[in-house]
Amino acid sequence: MRITDINRSRVASAMVRGYFHAFFSGQADALYPGKKGLEPKEYKQLLVNNFDNLSGHFVSVLFPVLIRLNYPDVETVAEDMKRRHFSESTPSKVLLRYACGSKGLYDLVTDEYQKQMYALLDGHLQSVDDFFADCPSLADEDCIAVSLAIRSIVRVQMHAYASGITLAKTDVNGLHQATVYRLMLSGMMTLLHDAPVNFEEDNLEMMFRKVSLNSDNFETLMNEMNQAYEDLV
Repeated sequence: MRITDINRSRVASAMVRGYFHAFFSGQADALYPGKKGLEPKEYKQLLVNNFDNLSGHFVSVLFPVLIRLNYPDVETVAEDMKRRHFSESTPSKVLLRYACGSKGLYDLVTDEYQKQMYALLDGHLQSVDDFFADCPSLADEDCIAVSLAIRSIVRVQMHAYASGITLAKTDVNGLHQATVYRLMLSGMMTLLHDAPVNFEEDNLEMMFRKVSLNSDNFETLMNEMNQAYEDLV
């Protein structure tokens, strides 16, 4: 199956969910090493621990990716931000609104953010079933290249996961390979599919190829994962 373009809103929705899953997976790997699943009270405690700084960190991770998604010329963006006197003191809300490029996308991102927060307040991360029950369609007039969409979800998840580990401030400082693979499979599923993907095979490469839909997407995913890993380590 070959998809060349994908709804911009679907990409944004998948990135928001991907951020939360990756960041709190990093927290879990650092604070509860070796534990396969957290209890509701543990997820709630992680949310409490990060509540004051979570929105600012969320924007810092998504900002450069959203800029790349929504603006064709990064140099022009830099000049425009300079004219607007953007600085380190610029409120996160203002930065996010700018990076989204339109009020419609900004409203969608903030709505998706709230969905993830509500899930954590209930003691869990948003399930893939809940995501597909209320997510933007794959097709739309406002689309971006699927290759850019894949690179974007990878970057958000890798940086959020690494940051979750770092901000936990424990002795754990490496990326857990099994967690990275799980995040990437989930991210590709929410990005490119209309429903949860059932994996009958045990072969990891075949699982990645299944969620990627075609060889081009698979190669884009693998290349971006490797590049993001090199950048982080």
